[in-house]
Amino acid sequence: MGFMMMVLLIAVIGCCSVTAMTAYKLGTNRLPPVASPDQDLRLAEQGERIESLESELQRLRDQADFTEKLLTERSGPPASNAPDEVARAE
Repeated sequence: MGFMMMVLLIAVIGCCSVTAMTAYKLGTNRLPPVASPDQDLRLAEQGERIESLESELQRLRDQADFTEKLLTERSGPPASNAPDEVARAE
């Protein structure tokens, strides 16, 4: 009985080893290729585009802040100081 258990243990270890080696060999064949010059060019273009979009976003935020400031200046005094309420209080 002890001999059969030893054979079974060796068989299980062997199966695990073969499975691990097969998985490793299949995995190494699927590594991504080294970056090509075209890919580097595309990455550089994407970086420039991101910078352009970030500057455009900042410009739009500044414009929105300016518009909000103008709207608050044009809205006049707060509602609590409105002439109708002052007249009613007297």
